[in-house]
Amino acid sequence: MESSEKLALIAQFSPFNRLDHELFEHVAIYIDIEKAAKDTVLFDVGDIDIDEYYLVQGEIALAAKDGRENVLKAGEGRAQLPIARLRPRMYKAIAASDILYFSLSKSVLDELQRGMNSETGGFVVGDMKSQAGEDGRILLHEFQQELASGRFVLPSLPETALKIREKADDKDSNLADIAALVNTDPAIAAKLLKTANSPLYRGVSPCSNTQAAISRLGIITTKQLVTSFAVLSLFKSDSHAAIERMERLWRQSIEVAAFSYVLAKHLPIFNEDEAMLAGVLHRIGELVIISFADNFYDLSTDQQHLDTVIMLLSGHIGGMVLEKWDFAPELVAVAREYGDWLRHSEGEDDLDYCGLVQVASLYATQSGGSMPAADEDSSIPAFQKIALSPEQTHQIFQEGEEQLAEIRALLNGG
Repeated sequence: MESSEKLALIAQFSPFNRLDHELFEHVAIYIDIEKAAKDTVLFDVGDIDIDEYYLVQGEIALAAKDGRENVLKAGEGRAQLPIARLRPRMYKAIAASDILYFSLSKSVLDELQRGMNSETGGFVVGDMKSQAGEDGRILLHEFQQELASGRFVLPSLPETALKIREKADDKDSNLADIAALVNTDPAIAAKLLKTANSPLYRGVSPCSNTQAAISRLGIITTKQLVTSFAVLSLFKSDSHAAIERMERLWRQSIEVAAFSYVLAKHLPIFNEDEAMLAGVLHRIGELVIISFADNFYDLSTDQQHLDTVIMLLSGHIGGMVLEKWDFAPELVAVAREYGDWLRHSEGEDDLDYCGLVQVASLYATQSGGSMPAADEDSSIPAFQKIALSPEQTHQIFQEGEEQLAEIRALLNGG
């Protein structure tokens, strides 16, 4: 194969299509276009190899451990990216026809990607904005393949929190049973005791033990609070790049939870503790994507790619997570549909929890909880369904400043 022909082929793939000419030619020297006959195995399930593969011509069958299979065809959008990148390998890659392919060390690709996103790396990237949009669509397709294959593993709530939720839903359980379970997790026990003695729930005399705290809070409130504490514990990452973003999302979720709680207290159709939980959960899909961004070098090293995937997938992922955790449909709808500001609850004239969180979040994002702009409340269905005028809603938050502060302190562990 002529050198110019090889360069033209390689230049079609990511990230080579974004390298400056000099760097591209330097890297391409070490890449060979290879042939493989039908039924050749490039890698197998469980492999932890060092190379990334690109399909130039032909078809490759990707077979998962559970027997599911999909076919990658050269020229498809997702074929511009390396084939099935995570380690250990979750697919067996078999040539479904005679193929042309090339490979390159994963560490080299990672270094290229880091360099392209470094202000001091010296790499000429070109128009990243338009390129990121194109790659975002490709990345979306691959991300969906990861979900469909079961390769993208959804997080789990802490085991104790799940058991407490189950025990609270068991009609045969009593306060002593739930307290015994809560006491197996000292952190949760301490938070519940502190909550029961907080201004939000405080009674005539202080609670001195977990069972007394649960008795004061009630089983349903205990369940919602434990879940909120458990979800907030997931807002952490080992990635330095993700820490700042995760902390910002954590703070915003707490703020929306506080506003949702205060607003729900003035709307009889809602339970304020459920509303607070809805606020905590409303961007859980974004949390999951940020948590797993390190598994996809396109995401971990390019914030524009990450933003695109969050915009397109966070609702879908959030709904999946809450369904897996067996949450009620109205809370699943919060995670799945929160980003759809023009949504209508089909067949319902009343505001639902998703609409409540949308209203609360608009006030929460204003400086000091001030009223959103007039065009916001006039065009969003959730505002049209709330049984309060914008002025009344604004007044609720002004008068609820103390409660807002208490909720923030509660969820921040303060």
